[in-house]
Amino acid sequence: MKIMNAMVGTLLLAAAPFAAQAEDMSYSFIDLGYAETDIDNGPTGDGFGLRGSVGFAENFFVFADYLNQDIAGIDFDLYSVGLGGRLEIADSVDLVGRFGYLKAEGESGGFTADDDGYLVSAGVRARPAQQFELEGNVIYRDLGNGADDTAVAVGARYFFTDMFAVGAEYELSDDADTWFAGIRLSF
Repeated sequence: MKIMNAMVGTLLLAAAPFAAQAEDMSYSFIDLGYAETDIDNGPTGDGFGLRGSVGFAENFFVFADYLNQDIAGIDFDLYSVGLGGRLEIADSVDLVGRFGYLKAEGESGGFTADDDGYLVSAGVRARPAQQFELEGNVIYRDLGNGADDTAVAVGARYFFTDMFAVGAEYELSDDADTWFAGIRLSF
């Protein structure tokens, strides 16, 4: 909990003085990228991710995320869909919350397993300069039967144009670390 408070507080303090220089952030976008997961005391896996969001009614958005990775010979898919909202706390600094449905599937050698549950996240998204964006989130995922996890994620994006950006994110959870690097198309 101390890590989560420190991450969110640090991001707010760092972004606030520069926020007046930036433009509004888009909540309508598509991300495509490469992901690598390192499981604590276990194997490393990699694959790709596809995410999208569509903003509506000024302060709300719907989202969908898909991650596919091969981890030690297991083909692993993670899907999520849901609803989010934002609250502007300063120029180009938003508090962001998400709630959604979560599904995990794994397949290896003809054996398949799947489970579903939910996710809840809260964080800060800031654009301290016109071409630069920062994001920090605390994410809770629950697939039932004790399969829950809390993660802290931080990310940064560089915008070449208002519509095209490259970025990287790092997520630290109870049992694994995940890196994601990719491109974003905003609309």
